[in-house]
Amino acid sequence: MILLMLGRLLRLTIGVWLCAVVLFASEIDGIWVGQQQGRAGMEEVAFRFKLDGQSLKGTLFGDEFDLPISEGSFSGGQIRFVITNLNYYSGAKTVFVYTGSLKAGEMELVKERAPAPEDSAAKRPITKQTLRLRRIN
Repeated sequence: MILLMLGRLLRLTIGVWLCAVVLFASEIDGIWVGQQQGRAGMEEVAFRFKLDGQSLKGTLFGDEFDLPISEGSFSGGQIRFVITNLNYYSGAKTVFVYTGSLKAGEMELVKERAPAPEDSAAKRPITKQTLRLRRIN
């Protein structure tokens, strides 16, 4: 009798855990849009996210081409990923690290340019920018 009850409790626990994983995944999966400060003022920004376990995959949509996210993770409502932008003309790479959270259907991200060696030589400050995104599908 006790083994039967323990088996049911174990199945219930696993079922609740799986539902929570699916709920979190469905909470972040989809297209998210917002605005960010650009060189010519505010500009639209859009991401597509897909959670695969705790590994986050996705894309930053661009005017000319899309950029894949890398090093993505999502756990407990906390999100982190990296976007690497390659300058078409000079070949220079710029790395942006995004961190943030998902609360009540809104995503708040902090975008920070990763420091490059020339930044410290030029005593250039590292800038941070906050983005608020909402899911459209």
